[in-house]
Amino acid sequence: MKKADVPQEQSFFERHQRACYALDEHGRYVVVGSIGWDVETVVNGQANDEVRRAIAAALARVLSGRMSPLGYHMARRQMDVAMLSAYSGISRLRIRWHLRPGPFARLPETLLCRYAEALHLSAGVLRSVPQGDVHARL
Repeated sequence: MKKADVPQEQSFFERHQRACYALDEHGRYVVVGSIGWDVETVVNGQANDEVRRAIAAALARVLSGRMSPLGYHMARRQMDVAMLSAYSGISRLRIRWHLRPGPFARLPETLLCRYAEALHLSAGVLRSVPQGDVHARL
């Protein structure tokens, strides 16, 4: 894409530019600021909708008693088991086990604090989830 062709349409990230590479008049790549384009806005909107659906599904599973609050907070932080394991130093198998409500309820405070620190939450917030309408909160 040439420097003059870099899109400057409405952006998903209002008023913020991002760096794009484009060819200048001499055929060299240069960094050009772009505020985005419609296709980017649509794709980012779809990705955000998918994240919201995953969070709502996790919250519904927690509220129905099929999953521990850990799963909801992982979904909110867009973390999977492997990533939480890397950040917390807790094995993947133990994390999967703690995604069950019973084992999570019996977690010692030290382990709960490790999860909370990896998720950038307090231990009290980690133990709880929002109540009420799942879709109204997202």
